[in-house]
Amino acid sequence: MIKTQPKQNYTRIFTLDLTRTIAIVLMVIFHFIYDLKFFSLINTDIPDGSGWQQFRWIIISLFFLCLGASLHLTYRHHFNFKKFSTRVLQIAVSALVISVGSFYFINENWIFFGVLHFLAFASIVAIFLVKIPKVALVAGIGLMLLGVLQIVPSRWPFYLFFSDLPGYTNDYVAIVPWLGMVFIGVFLGSTTWFQSDPCKRWFSESTKRNIAFPGQHSLIIYLVHQPILIGAIYLFTLM
Repeated sequence: MIKTQPKQNYTRIFTLDLTRTIAIVLMVIFHFIYDLKFFSLINTDIPDGSGWQQFRWIIISLFFLCLGASLHLTYRHHFNFKKFSTRVLQIAVSALVISVGSFYFINENWIFFGVLHFLAFASIVAIFLVKIPKVALVAGIGLMLLGVLQIVPSRWPFYLFFSDLPGYTNDYVAIVPWLGMVFIGVFLGSTTWFQSDPCKRWFSESTKRNIAFPGQHSLIIYLVHQPILIGAIYLFTLM
């Protein structure tokens, strides 16, 4: 008789979904203002001006902390290769689509390593630390320090292998220090405080479902929100 391994049930943590939802809302606001500037409807120094750059750091920090925490919570007891590889492949294919599209439409600033590229890469690296969260924390702090102190160049390791990458690229995410934020997220997901789901008591069940929905569908929202925003603003300019 063949014994099958029982399926493991993972209880969703509302705090994690809420954090992703907050990151998504902030991201949409950021990109909406960026698109208004792109169409010359407003004059602002987004995305690299003072304040805007820090705003972007907050957004990607939330996403990367969520990635690390999610990896720990999902795979701390059992590694499901099919589930993991399917998710990474979805992200990687989406990243490839963005690279090809940006190369075609904005060749001078095309996205060779943006948020989605980073998420796929970081997932593959961080999965090895999900069962050793304290090591992940130490490694994460170390990587953040290497980046903040500028010991490792922001274009590492790409400048070692490619000489024809754009001088400025949209949506670039440096491996150092941001991989450290994912590692810190792994540790965060292991803490009793986070696993107690501290935010779940703030809302009713129906409100929690509505708030959590964007956070549970972050990839598709990430992919479709910019075409929708750009299309809507373009139609507005024709009026």
